[in-house]
Amino acid sequence: MFDWITGRKPPPAWVIKQCDSELLHLCGRAIATDPGSARKRRKALAEGAYQGPIRIEHSSTELSAELFAALIPIDDLEWLDQSRVRWQDRRWWVAWVPKRCWAYRGPLTLDKTAGPDGGFVSTEDVSAIRAKASAHAASDTPRQWLGLEALVDEQRRFDHTPIPPRASTHPPRR
Repeated sequence: MFDWITGRKPPPAWVIKQCDSELLHLCGRAIATDPGSARKRRKALAEGAYQGPIRIEHSSTELSAELFAALIPIDDLEWLDQSRVRWQDRRWWVAWVPKRCWAYRGPLTLDKTAGPDGGFVSTEDVSAIRAKASAHAASDTPRQWLGLEALVDEQRRFDHTPIPPRASTHPPRR
């Protein structure tokens, strides 16, 4: 509550999920929430050695720093325009990572659709899964097709519809 008096305000940082050759997959701003000293957290962030929990803005979820490629102190990332930044003396394009991808451990790729502001949006790269599925589907292994006749008998065992009564030769009781 009185963090501003004691100087213990959690240090803010930009969260980078993945660095490509000219593209940063950026999750957003976060704070380092490790219970240690704020000064030590700032130093670890500046050195790129912070390994504690983080909380990304507008989210109540704490995530491990190990899930991300880099945590950058707020002042180290210079915004050139809405979709470009300068970091480590290089210019980068920015793709925003949606919340569903924050804990994803695989590679990211650009989504074919643009974000609401016309910027880039990241998504999970499932090309390896697709390739594996299509290779399996296109394989020359013979498939065995089974008839459904055996299932009909099994279904009758579990069918709980009452058996219709046989026609009785006796008159009904009164």
